[in-house]
Amino acid sequence: MQAPARILVVVASATGRTARMAEAVAEGAREVAAEVALRPAERATNDDLVAADGVILGSGVHMGGIAASMRAFIEGAAPLWLEGRLIGKTGAAFVTAGLGARGGGELALLTLLANLAEHGMILIPMHNRLAGFRDAGCHWGPVAWTNPREGRPGPTARHLEAAHAHGRYVAECTTRWMRGA
Repeated sequence: MQAPARILVVVASATGRTARMAEAVAEGAREVAAEVALRPAERATNDDLVAADGVILGSGVHMGGIAASMRAFIEGAAPLWLEGRLIGKTGAAFVTAGLGARGGGELALLTLLANLAEHGMILIPMHNRLAGFRDAGCHWGPVAWTNPREGRPGPTARHLEAAHAHGRYVAECTTRWMRGA
């Protein structure tokens, strides 16, 4: 019998909004019997990355980019890149962005995915049939479009539904990849 997929969810969340998305992602992955480690970017380690079969990165969006703590985590993984230690693992991403329907969320998702691709990881996008895609999806990954200045801090129930569905999908894909299917 094959061991369950080990999914690492690393999150950079200054306000707690992205952390709520990360919890939904982790919940979705656990639904398909994946072992999930949820770590703040400040405490995640290269050992966590090596131990995982799949990695899901989540960040708040700051001026179209990712949080400084996520950038530091990614840069700290450079020794793994030099050794090729993450090649063949699966990778995915999600973000929370303000004001809604702006390019900052997509730019941040692309930044996260580009870093995973640099490591030779197999990227898992969010397809448009997943629950919550219409309200909180992007083909690159789930996005919680929040607007705290107008009293809508989010993530909404639909944002969390999309994050949950994507976490489940990433764990399913990782399990299939591990089985060679």
